[in-house]
Formats: sequence, structure tokens, C-alpha cells
Amino acid sequence: MALRQQRHRARRVLLFALVWWVGVLVLLSLNMRPVAAQGGEFVLPPGVTWDDVNKIARKMYCDVCEGIPLDECESVACRQWREEIARQLGEGRTEDEIIDYFVERYGADVASVPRDRTDRAIAFGVPVAIALLLALVGVGQVRRLQRRGQQAGATARRSAARPQARPVPDDVDPALLERLQRELEGLDG
Repeated sequence: MALRQQRHRARRVLLFALVWWVGVLVLLSLNMRPVAAQGGEFVLPPGVTWDDVNKIARKMYCDVCEGIPLDECESVACRQWREEIARQLGEGRTEDEIIDYFVERYGADVASVPRDRTDRAIAFGVPVAIALLLALVGVGQVRRLQRRGQQAGATARRSAARPQARPVPDDVDPALLERLQRELEGLDG
């Protein structure tokens, strides 16, 4: 009987603990406020939308979160950067001026495209030059193979024009040769 009462008491304590934790979680979830899509309580300047901000942020990378575009990053630093972009858009700065500001302040790695004309030409020119070079090599190889095929075809036509008698060893049965010749001719038809 005592064992049964202990199990009953243990079940009650366990049930009480479970109900208590669920209540705590419900109270905590009621206390949370929904977060705005782009960073909380920040108010955009007049005439600036989050689309305008993200158009510029898409061309930048956070210096803290390696490899994540600024428009996708949800760190505090990235939110502050987007707010700074919005503030500068509100002041009338252009996209290039804003990106140059961040590059000047945080380094060239924050821009998705190199800001210097020479670096940009190298970044876009080298892959194009390699692709053109590979295309030229490919065209050259195709032409070489076509010439080889034409030469082989000409050789085959010349050899077909003049049937050649091939030497046959003396110990081969002529009836066997005749039967082989008929079978080979039958394959052509």
C-alpha cells in the first residue's frame, strides 16, 4: 500500500512540474513582442522604403558575418548598417555614394563588386578572356577533327575504288575463302 501511495505522489509531483513549466513558457511567450521585418523600431525617413534600402544592401556584405549579403543578414550590426543606408538615402545620397562610404569606413570587402575601375575590369575581364580562349581552342579542335575525318573519308573512298587482292596463305582451303567472301558480301546488303 505504501509503495502505491509513493508512486501516486511521484506522479502528482511530475504532473505539477510539467504544468508549471508550460505555464512559465506561456507567460514568457505572451511577454515577447513581434519584431518588425527589418529591424524593430527604426522609422524610415520620408520617401525611403525597405525595398530601396535592400536594393543597396544586396550589393554589400557584412564585415562581421562572412559571406552573407547585407540584405539577408539578421545580426545587430547588419540591421544598423541597413538603418544607416536608409538614413543616407533620406539625406539624398546616391547608391554609389553610400557604398563608397561603407567601403571607405570598413574596407573593400564589404562591396560585392570592386569599386576601383581597374579591379572591376580585372574581375569581369579575366573570366571573359578565359571563356573566349577556351572557345577558340574548342573551335580549333573541332576543325582539326573535321579535317581528319575528311581525310579518312577520302582514304576510304580511294581504297574502295580499287579493290585489292590480298595475299592469302597457300594452306587455306579455297572453299572456305569462297564461303567467307559470300558471308562478307551478305553483310553489305
